Amino acid sequence: MRAPTAIDLSAVPLPAAIETFTPATLRAAFKERFLAAWAEERARDNTLPAYTISELEANPVAILGRVFSFLRVLDRQRVNDVVRSVFVTTATGADLDALVARQNVQRLVLQPATPTSAVVMESDAALARRYLLSFDRGSAGSADRYLYEAWTAWPQMGDARVNGYAVHKRRGDTHVVIAGPGGRAPTKAERALVEAACLAPHVAPEAIAVSVLPAVPVPYRVHLHLSIPTGPDPGLVRADVLSRVVAAAAARCLIGGEIPQGFFRGIAFGNGNVLDVTDLSPVRIPADPYAVPALIEAVID
Repeated sequence: MRAPTAIDLSAVPLPAAIETFTPATLRAAFKERFLAAWAEERARDNTLPAYTISELEANPVAILGRVFSFLRVLDRQRVNDVVRSVFVTTATGADLDALVARQNVQRLVLQPATPTSAVVMESDAALARRYLLSFDRGSAGSADRYLYEAWTAWPQMGDARVNGYAVHKRRGDTHVVIAGPGGRAPTKAERALVEAACLAPHVAPEAIAVSVLPAVPVPYRVHLHLSIPTGPDPGLVRADVLSRVVAAAAARCLIGGEIPQGFFRGIAFGNGNVLDVTDLSPVRIPADPYAVPALIEAVID
């Protein structure tokens, strides 16, 4: 697997300011504090009765505790939501729009509204990726600058990669390699969009030859035969394996992605509901900075 061009936001831990709580813990805290306060009052006034009905759900204090705890849940969740809204790792929707605006980045319109269909906007994940790449916009000729321009020009793109001297050993040549969704080759129109963006005078330095190249799709099929023990529903097990295989293939559908020998056989074992796996269509695709592995069919039987 090649190194990512921007950090994986899903791997960033939640901010410590986001509090984890349950209604039960808040109710227990209320009860504990009430008992302490009632004991203090009884110490001042010995005519007050002992509180002996704490285990009855219908007693007035318990009812008050449920109401108070519910309000505390709403308050604490509101605080958590506010914290989430100010971090790019957790912000969504309009909160994310406001957050990325400080980098002069706006959510893109993928498909304008028509009389028969609603507008289709750029996803949160795609917007966050462009936001991270935007920090290199001031560096003409940098890899992230090319990637930012490419993703902005063609938001539906599957993947993009910049290959320079470290890859092809030719000084002065920069290759922006692009692939469509699912690893397909870009159309002429899609490639032209990216070329226009990456070859603009304010993006590509004069002394650099920049080329936008289509990645070469490497199509492959997965065919696994499962040995399933008695007990689990075979249909559910096969469906689970299929979903994990498809997800693993999507994660490797990157320019320069690699499919090691036995990769999908290992994925199939999963949670222990599979005794053995026979790979009927072994796949091994070495990493290639100009190619992208593209799953075209997965059969699990």
